[in-house]
Amino acid sequence: MRWKYSLLGLIVLAVLAAFPWGPLFAWSPVHPGYLDLRFSRADVLYPNSTALDPAYRDVDSYVAAAERFHEVTCPKKIRIVVCRNWSDCNRFATPFLGTPLAVTIPTGTVTFVTPRAVAFRADIAELLGHELSHAVLKQNRSLLSVLRMRKQLWVSEGVAGLVPEMRPTAPGRQPITLPQPDFLSRAQSEELWPSFAPATQQDRRFSYTAWVYFWNRQIERRGRATFLRFEQACFSDPDQCRNTFAKMYGTDLQSAVAEFQAEVRLGRVAALERAAF
Repeated sequence: MRWKYSLLGLIVLAVLAAFPWGPLFAWSPVHPGYLDLRFSRADVLYPNSTALDPAYRDVDSYVAAAERFHEVTCPKKIRIVVCRNWSDCNRFATPFLGTPLAVTIPTGTVTFVTPRAVAFRADIAELLGHELSHAVLKQNRSLLSVLRMRKQLWVSEGVAGLVPEMRPTAPGRQPITLPQPDFLSRAQSEELWPSFAPATQQDRRFSYTAWVYFWNRQIERRGRATFLRFEQACFSDPDQCRNTFAKMYGTDLQSAVAEFQAEVRLGRVAALERAAF
């Protein structure tokens, strides 16, 4: 019997350790080596040895912007964890993490910002706008729906990119999307359709930029009301996103992308909206 109590004790210790040092870090009441900055809509955990980018202090405004744009509310508070290094990221965020700039878990309640965001010199305001747009949408969908949307990156990533594109890039920072001249130059010779294919292996930054411009084009032509109806229907039934697009926009996705491609090769993309919603 003694071995059973020993095993139980080890399990309890492992669970307790998972809070301050492991995958339950974001939910732990204590955070060794990190400071906790609290706001109304989100909390920010960041290394106590690192100066925090000023953009993190505007997290409430980013949540509100996503709510206005998507016309939904974000019922739960979001926790943003700015990882000190990759070792911390791997301990805190596995199994959600790959090597992105940031990732928001499927429940939409925690966002992890990785060291790659610092190495890339990413515009933190744009990055947070993108991730908190994900968070707002995920909190308004079932977990199963969120997981199925991973196969519809042309929607989930493109749609999330619309909110942060309303702001100019901070001086000295890299935008997540390609600068418009760079995107137009590459699109002269690179096909856009592979970025919209189910198993795309395209350069993610190029694809991401194409998705953002594509959705901005659709909003410009058919209005936000049609876009929001599509967004709600697609996120409710991800497996039918392409059929839903055809029904709501009156053309199949491949034809719409071909038209978009032709416009891009003429040097035309819809101006990214910078008005407040």
